[in-house]
Amino acid sequence: QASRMLARASALFLRPSASPLPFRGLSQVARMPSILFPTTEKGDRSTTTFTKEVFKAIATAMECPEVAEGIGREKDWRHKYNTHMETVVENLGVLSLTDTPLLEKALLAGLEKARSMDFEVAEGDLKSLKEAMAAGESKFETSTTKGTGELMKEVKIPYHGETLTGASLDSQCDLWAKVGTIEQGAADAIKSGSKKPAELKGRTFLVLGASSELGAVRPLLQAGCTVAAVMRPSEKRWGELTEFAKGTAGTLLAPVPRGSEQPGADLLSDGPAVSEWLLKLGQEAPGPVTLCTYLYADGEANVRLTAAADYIAEAVADKLGKQKVSFSYLVSGSTSHLIPDSAVRAQEENYTTASFWARTFGTRINYAASTEGARLWYTKKPDSPADYHFFRGLVVLQGPNYAVAQYMRLWRAMLLHMKGFTVSAPVTPNCRTDSVVRNATMKVLLEGAAYWKPLESFDADTARLAMFSILVSDLLEPATQVDSPMKIFTTKAFHSGLWRCPFELGSLGATTWVLGKVAPRPKPLP
Repeated sequence: QASRMLARASALFLRPSASPLPFRGLSQVARMPSILFPTTEKGDRSTTTFTKEVFKAIATAMECPEVAEGIGREKDWRHKYNTHMETVVENLGVLSLTDTPLLEKALLAGLEKARSMDFEVAEGDLKSLKEAMAAGESKFETSTTKGTGELMKEVKIPYHGETLTGASLDSQCDLWAKVGTIEQGAADAIKSGSKKPAELKGRTFLVLGASSELGAVRPLLQAGCTVAAVMRPSEKRWGELTEFAKGTAGTLLAPVPRGSEQPGADLLSDGPAVSEWLLKLGQEAPGPVTLCTYLYADGEANVRLTAAADYIAEAVADKLGKQKVSFSYLVSGSTSHLIPDSAVRAQEENYTTASFWARTFGTRINYAASTEGARLWYTKKPDSPADYHFFRGLVVLQGPNYAVAQYMRLWRAMLLHMKGFTVSAPVTPNCRTDSVVRNATMKVLLEGAAYWKPLESFDADTARLAMFSILVSDLLEPATQVDSPMKIFTTKAFHSGLWRCPFELGSLGATTWVLGKVAPRPKPLP
């Protein structure tokens, strides 16, 4: 039971947090307005069939027919999807190191299938989502709020009652990197980016998911940027954001439907109009532009939102070009990645120094190449053994819809990187976001995680400003050179120590909950 609780907690606290949307079950899918899943051969709009077809398309495109056939044969997709998806993602990692043309082909095939949805213009009036997004819709006017506050010249990060800035922030970043809670590249980026947020002044940011708890909307406004914010209509949230913007050095742009005074837009129903509004603002912007995708929704709505957002990313890239536009994503810690050799060495070291209890009851994490991954590597490099390490981060309880939505964003980020665009896409930490700590069990589990070196959970305010500092670094400094497009997620990862912890978290679930309840440890001991 405790292991299941920890897995359920992982399904929440390993994701970039955003304003949740209500879950819509399969029984409602056929009646949803706006973006709809495609109709299957049976005449329904099954998300199970859809998510299987997306990963089958990638497996087929990367010339792995056995993998595609295995996906097609799977009868218990809801509970075994993670094994199939991680095989596909691992093979993408192999191609990223050995055959980038085939990697690009596979990524495009996956996104093409994942975006093959319908758009309901009105009840019974359907067209393809691709057609609807391309046509656009002129619906929104722009409400402008110009702040009169002082320009933020240095990022100050709250951390357990302290304010980290300058030397104290540098010291803490070095400690996090030394312990293994973050990558050294993340430490360097935070130290550098935190000292020059004011250099972003004059830039324009187009933000999908402006209510995200980890998103950069508020610090961007404080840094004097123009922020075009997309989030659903909510008098309370828009009121709070507008008031905040007035006290900053930035400018807030909000979409307002013609004939209305209430700002807000919903990608599920307003996708074509949002695309046209953001493109217009991006084209009119006098300086550099960044499209930020910070979306989250519960269940299948996450996939539909991501499909619309991906069409917008593609259109913005095509219309603005890599000299003007860059891209920002926040990557969930519960996705799978190529990880550095240093992480595996640290895992071994942490195992040898772990407690007797952890070594007795904890299950070791396996980062080695799988049989399928090694086989694909051999077809590309028959003269050398598989030379990579792979973190398998999916949590079964999250479900295939969550996974597909997350991976769609990673696939687009890799394609943009391969085309020469600047892409900021660091892995995010475990966080005490509002959506997580409202659940008593998950709140307790977060407080027990720090007993397992080098894990640490973070308050949302800490994580938001740390990730913002990484974004500043990514936009203002030369890109880190990587030998694989998949490593753009790795070099500056703020993964909370997951990549260097030697144990499967679920195997220590009972102990984690008891320790978090009886002797909570918000952060590791010195």
